[in-house]
Amino acid sequence: MSMKTTIAIPARLASSRFPGKVLADLCGKPVIQWVYEAAQRANIGGSIHILVDSKEVESVAKSFCDSVIMTSPDCHCGTARIVSALDKIDGDFVINIQGDEPLLDSKILAAVSEHAHTSSADIVTPIFKITDAKDIWEPSLVKVAVCRDGRALYFSRSPIPFLRGIERSKWLENFQFFGHIGMYGYRRSVLENYENLHESALELAESLEQLRFLDNGYTIDTIVVNSQTIGVDTPADLQSAIAHVNASQKQQP
Repeated sequence: MSMKTTIAIPARLASSRFPGKVLADLCGKPVIQWVYEAAQRANIGGSIHILVDSKEVESVAKSFCDSVIMTSPDCHCGTARIVSALDKIDGDFVINIQGDEPLLDSKILAAVSEHAHTSSADIVTPIFKITDAKDIWEPSLVKVAVCRDGRALYFSRSPIPFLRGIERSKWLENFQFFGHIGMYGYRRSVLENYENLHESALELAESLEQLRFLDNGYTIDTIVVNSQTIGVDTPADLQSAIAHVNASQKQQP
């Protein structure tokens, strides 16, 4: 029997840096609608669910999505929000995409779904090759160290690995660093056991939820993709996204 893949989009109204960002207008459509339409373009064949924590987001999301699920505003992360509504979400493999990434490349979603059919890993997540040396030192860009077979060893906001004996200005010339894209594909069994996982000291130290899974013995496969996502975390990010959309539209025939 073939595996069914489902997409879940947690969409939280509150945000310390940009309250209500998922409802912000981006060239005539709310940010969350852009995310939903990117999920549709991936054409993975399964359901798409938007998980909300407010009537305001629920009302907007219902105007374009058939499955909008109300969840508690107390969920501490997107994965916990999905777990809280798992009885309403179908699928053997659930892809968690963030509700604040309107310019998400649908090909990344399709690649995660395709890899899940051949991988034995518990979780699948996309990464990309870092090509700008300054990104190695940017704490907001999560780095990942991987095995030869693509399994993730560790995620960090710090540069990993540390290149001993090499000048920092030459690190990128001597090693291929990878950045992480915050999208996760979970086998359903992983989500079903989520509430039994111990909170990780590493997770708390780095403020990275994926470290809870590594610390509890789960395997995470990485797949290298050619594009990054552009998140909307601040009003300035929204303006950048608007500029990107306008530039893309001008290039279309």
